[in-house]
Amino acid sequence: MRKFFGFVFLINLLFLSQAYAQEDFFGDLIVPEEIKQEQESISGQFDAGKILDSKPKALKVERKKLRVERVETEKAAPIVREPAPLGLKWLATVEEIEYLHVRLQSIERKDLPNSYIATNLPNPVSAFREVIISFGEDDALWRIEAYGKFIDDDSTAAKGLKEYEKYYRLLAKKYGNAHEFYVPAVVNVDENITAADGTTKVNLVQKEMPRGSDGFLQKLASGEATLYSTFENATVGVTLALLADGNNQTYIVVDYKNLTAGRKEMEDLYNAL
Repeated sequence: MRKFFGFVFLINLLFLSQAYAQEDFFGDLIVPEEIKQEQESISGQFDAGKILDSKPKALKVERKKLRVERVETEKAAPIVREPAPLGLKWLATVEEIEYLHVRLQSIERKDLPNSYIATNLPNPVSAFREVIISFGEDDALWRIEAYGKFIDDDSTAAKGLKEYEKYYRLLAKKYGNAHEFYVPAVVNVDENITAADGTTKVNLVQKEMPRGSDGFLQKLASGEATLYSTFENATVGVTLALLADGNNQTYIVVDYKNLTAGRKEMEDLYNAL
C-alpha cells in the first residue's frame, strides 16, 4: 500500500515538473504586440480605477503678492503762443488755429505755401472784408493779410485817405517805429512862361502830383502813385497801404508779419549744422 502511494506521488511530481517546464517554454516565446497593448490597457483601467476610488488630495497653492510699481510720466509743457491780430496766435499750427473754431479755406498763393482764407475769427474787425493767413512750409502762422472793405470814392480818394490815416495812427501807437512812404505820380502840366519882352509862351512841365489832389484815385489804381507806411516792434512788422481799383473804389490793406519766424528758422538751421 505504501509502495502504491509512493508511486502515485512520483507520477504527480513528474507531471508538475513538466507543466512548469512548458510554462517556461511558452514564456520565452515573443508575445504579439496587440496582446501586450490589451494587457496594458487592462492594467491602466485598474490603475485609473484606483485613482478615481482614492480620496483627492488638497493642493496647497502659495499666492504671491504682485508688486506694482507706480511710474510717473512727465506731462508735456503746454505751448505758449504769442497773441496775434484778430485773436489769432503767432507761430500756431493749422490744427491749433482750427481749435480756435476758425474756419480755413485753402487757397493758392505764389511764394506763400500753406495759405488760407480765414473766417469766424475770434476778434474780427468789421472794416476788413477778407483775411488771408499763411503758415509756410513749417506749419507755423507767420503772416496775416487783412483787406479792407471797398469804399466808393471821388477822384481825390478823400474817403480812402481818411481810412488810411485812421489806421496809421492806431498802428503807430501800438507797434511804433512808423515810417510813411509816398511815391507820387509824375504828371505833365502846362506852365505859362513870360519872356523878357513881355511875351508869354506855354511850356510843358513835369510835376509830382500831391496826394489827395484831383486824379489821385486814378493814379493809385494804375500804380503810378503808391502810399504806404511801415511799423515795427521786436516781434511784428506791419505794412499799411492805400489802394484803389478801376471802379472808383479805394481800400486799405494791413499786412502783419512775425519777425521771429525767420529767426527761428535760421536758429534751427544753425543748430542742425
